[in-house]
Amino acid sequence: MPEERRKLEAKIERLLKELTVAQQCSLSEISSFGYTLSFVRSTPEGKIAIVQLDNGAITIDDEGEINHNPNIKIRD
Repeated sequence: MPEERRKLEAKIERLLKELTVAQQCSLSEISSFGYTLSFVRSTPEGKIAIVQLDNGAITIDDEGEINHNPNIKIRD
């Protein structure tokens, strides 16, 4: 397994540990469509998972609710 892939898998494992069970379930559902967990943001309302597919992003709140049109800007 290439080193880069191992690093990516380790990063995703760390991020998954930050998610609630509800977020993990929602992520599991949408990952079959090709979405991948990019990062997790802490907000006053709780942690938000940012999930991407190509140039599009969606969010999953700490209750597992998926927002397909979030008001966020992803930097390149």
